[in-house]
Amino acid sequence: MSIPSSFLTSKSQTPLPKMPPFTLLPGTPSDLDEMVTIWVQAMDRDPFWKTWMGTMTESQIFEWTRENLRYRIVTGVELGVMQTWKMVDESNGKIAAWTGLSLPWPESLTDEERASLTSSWSPPEGGNWAIRNWYIDNVSPMVGAGKYDRSKHFLRQGSMVRPSYQRQGLMTLLTEKCNSIADAHGAPTYANARPGAARMFFNQGFEVCSVRDAELGDFDEGLRGKGELDNGETRFWAMRREVGARGERRVLKWEV
Repeated sequence: MSIPSSFLTSKSQTPLPKMPPFTLLPGTPSDLDEMVTIWVQAMDRDPFWKTWMGTMTESQIFEWTRENLRYRIVTGVELGVMQTWKMVDESNGKIAAWTGLSLPWPESLTDEERASLTSSWSPPEGGNWAIRNWYIDNVSPMVGAGKYDRSKHFLRQGSMVRPSYQRQGLMTLLTEKCNSIADAHGAPTYANARPGAARMFFNQGFEVCSVRDAELGDFDEGLRGKGELDNGETRFWAMRREVGARGERRVLKWEV
């Protein structure tokens, strides 16, 4: 599916500077390294992620992220319970953006296969264990509290745009693709989101299930009060989209 650059418009619907056309394609396990590179580049702007990385080196961060994303990009795809989708820049063949989608898990999955579809996100030496533990205890369970059932529902598994391609509407197009898959199956979709993506999900028909706020200063004193909220904290969102829900431009409370 080729996306002409003329279809990519900003929030105000004014034409963007001329961009190359993009093609929407299914991802493959061979995309692992490029998708990891995009993840690391995009997340480098997130203060929560940077705090989690602590004093890890660039090579440590890449290898650790690669190992923790393998179940989404490789194992899950090979088992047929996850998909990745990518927007490819036709001018150079690079992946500009990608997303993962967990499908409803069949009962036929063995215990060993199920165990291979998770990750501990435990950092190596230099990583911040306190923030990792907070994430596992507070963010990972959020969609479950929103009634997510992995045997029945879809779950977004990462939504990353290469920094040089951001604000071009690419993640919106990927989300529309994932929405169409879930709608055809007749099941809701869940997502965990950070502030940069929460607005896009909200405008694509997702509703807020719950939120969790964190004070970055609890993990790194130098970041106290550096979150995006008025009180200086940072927020995580658990969101759910019902079958057929349509997007509309709305304002999240933290934007008011």
